[in-house]
Amino acid sequence: MSTTKFAETPLKTGRFSRHATWLELFYDLVYVVVIAKLAHFITVPYDGHVAIAKYALFAALFVPVWWAWTGHMMFQNRFDPDDVPHRILTLAQMLAACFMAIFITEAFGEGANAFALSYVAIRGILVVMYWRVHRLKGDHTKITRLFVFGFSAGALFWLASVFVPAPWKFAMWGAGLAIDMITPWVGRKLLSKASVHASHLPERLGLLTIIVLGEAIVSIVSGIEGSGVNGMTMVAMLLGFLLLGAIWWLYFHSLETSLMDAKYTNGQLAIYGHLPVYMGLVSVAAGVRYGITADIPVVEMAVLLCGGLLLFLLPLQFIHGIRLQGSRARRFFVTNLVLNSSLIGIAAASVYISHIWVLGLVVAVYVAYVLHETPRYEKQPAAS
Repeated sequence: MSTTKFAETPLKTGRFSRHATWLELFYDLVYVVVIAKLAHFITVPYDGHVAIAKYALFAALFVPVWWAWTGHMMFQNRFDPDDVPHRILTLAQMLAACFMAIFITEAFGEGANAFALSYVAIRGILVVMYWRVHRLKGDHTKITRLFVFGFSAGALFWLASVFVPAPWKFAMWGAGLAIDMITPWVGRKLLSKASVHASHLPERLGLLTIIVLGEAIVSIVSGIEGSGVNGMTMVAMLLGFLLLGAIWWLYFHSLETSLMDAKYTNGQLAIYGHLPVYMGLVSVAAGVRYGITADIPVVEMAVLLCGGLLLFLLPLQFIHGIRLQGSRARRFFVTNLVLNSSLIGIAAASVYISHIWVLGLVVAVYVAYVLHETPRYEKQPAAS
């Protein structure tokens, strides 16, 4: 156990190197289960299709799940008390996340109130964490006051939703989530004075990326198990694995490496920008699975695969692109325009080709992009 005294906690965003703690890694394991349950909405077909309504449910529930994880991650980034009460509070959050996983598939049905109370518990515990730090007087108190009041208000909307019927119940979820997510934005100038930890933040964002990529590996294995081992499914599996390897390569070796030295200030661009990144990766996982099983129409598979890749790529392209200037910026823009247009073109052409051809073309285009771009992602001077 750390010998750091609680009174020494604020603020841990200095220049010294920091990595995820064992507690944070343990915390992430709960979200492996939550994200797996969420992915079920789009990785398992219904009547031979992935209904738009199911994808909408997936997207609507992914946001509070991601925000619940982000809340704890950002508290750890700035403060990380690592004392006994904090460890107990984190374990309590993990338990609440387990309940969230249990009720998430029925969150818009009979499990709505239980899901809402699970979210309230996670956010309420986070408020207690900030309140503990707030009691220690210092320059950080304006930050902790902002989060205590803002996050409490958001949680109260979720708590009150238990007492009202649908669809107003879900409208209150949206209102509470909006308050939660707007709170850091309202205090962005204040938060910029307490810059996030520049090495801890990308590491934590990358660890959740690994978790979502793990779900994609599960999709490949389950696709093979469901379709049987034969020449075609093995080719599809190899193509899918090659695509996931290329995604990992681009994210960690190129894009994320180039951002490690960036001055994140309040970190909001990187944090909010990763929401579509994670959702896109789950869509890619579903698309790869259907590329193996071919148990939904090829157009739907192509939309999941190509659309998921675009969701993954566009935020990262933007985050990296704004740091480039001159000819490098122009080359970057043209190359990514070609890639994005190619993915849209493959999706449009999917009405004429098979599942395996869609998967093969996407892999060919994306791997060629990674091979072309990797040498270009050299570290740039830090940008504020």
